[in-house]
Amino acid sequence: MSLGSKIRELRLKKGLTQMELAKGLITSSMISQIESDRARPSYRVLVAIAARLDVPLEELLKDVNLELEHFSKYKMAMSMVRAKEYQTAIPLLNDLLEVSLHRIPTEGLLLELALCHIEMENVLEAEKVLNQLYQLVNNGQKDRLASEVLLQMGKVAALKSEYPIALFHTSRAWDELQKVEEIEEDFHAKVLMQLAVLHEKVGKVAEASQYYEKALLLNQSNGEDRATTYLRLATVYDRQKKYEQAEEYATKACVLLEEQANEKQRREMQHRLIMLERGASNWWLSVQKLLTLVEQFERNDEKSSAGKVYADLGLICLENQELDEAWAYAEKAKRRLSDADSTMGTVHWVLSFVYFQSNDEIKGQEHLDSAVRIFEQYGKFAELEEITLHVCRYLSDKGDHRAAFERMERFHQYMMGQLERRGIVL
Repeated sequence: MSLGSKIRELRLKKGLTQMELAKGLITSSMISQIESDRARPSYRVLVAIAARLDVPLEELLKDVNLELEHFSKYKMAMSMVRAKEYQTAIPLLNDLLEVSLHRIPTEGLLLELALCHIEMENVLEAEKVLNQLYQLVNNGQKDRLASEVLLQMGKVAALKSEYPIALFHTSRAWDELQKVEEIEEDFHAKVLMQLAVLHEKVGKVAEASQYYEKALLLNQSNGEDRATTYLRLATVYDRQKKYEQAEEYATKACVLLEEQANEKQRREMQHRLIMLERGASNWWLSVQKLLTLVEQFERNDEKSSAGKVYADLGLICLENQELDEAWAYAEKAKRRLSDADSTMGTVHWVLSFVYFQSNDEIKGQEHLDSAVRIFEQYGKFAELEEITLHVCRYLSDKGDHRAAFERMERFHQYMMGQLERRGIVL
């Protein structure tokens, strides 16, 4: 079926005249030409027609023979990628890859195809395309493209929660980039940011802060990306207990995000900033701020966001030995979060230590096992290390030094097993 025939079929099914379909978009005579395949709509017009026909663009183009010239098809595919219509762009890119009678570089097509799969989190397809692309560029003559491919391979590994292997690919991307004479500040900053995030994921916060600092030097914009980097830096400095630096970057993030963010983003930013400030200020003041914030989330029926705040309220109360309040907030978080939410790891963490402190070893162990399972599932190595140290301190304080040692040894074996499973042997 041709594109014009498909548009006509859907228009008649919708009960619209050509004039009604064209109103405010193009002339009715142009609609007539499109339906008779004597004219082709631009991408913008095509999107508008699909919206007026109440069908997704993907559905409009399904089983349609576009019969476009190769370069026209490429331009349409790129328009769809820029508009984030990845599902619709993929078949067009695949069609172009099957034809050799055009001058569009295969490497560029493969990269765009891989990026589409990554955006849709089709990790297996993305991996397959990137491996094929890497074979083409791994000849020492296309360092910039090799760096881009390795960066995306790192991103795919991160989507699979394989953070050590993601770090391996991203580090190689940075190495390849050093061979390129011309410095592209935006791309260099992009690689540094991915290195920073991955180091933070595996608990190497000192290294993460160094990469964030380097990325900031290259990214001189004052937009939301820079504000996000400030906030991440505040987080990693807080985890290093460098509260002065954490407060400095949190303040910078606050100033920029107040200018850039919408209301929901501002509330989420406030949540993160309050958690960052709790180490340097009165913890009870942090609790009061979070309670004010959670009321706003509750009023807007943002259950997941409210659940995350309640989980952190429980954590703060646990840190300050307010066990009854910690339990109450953790239970509130449970009622608002799905079992699949990664924040449930924190909820179980809080509940486990409340029960341990109350001498209910059975329930304490149940919640501890749940917390560990969730942290392992989501690759939250930093949280896993923190909860392990917390357990070991608790056991040591009880005088059970052997159990503390065994718990730490199990964590060490788990981490070594994760590295070996991903092909990294220390």
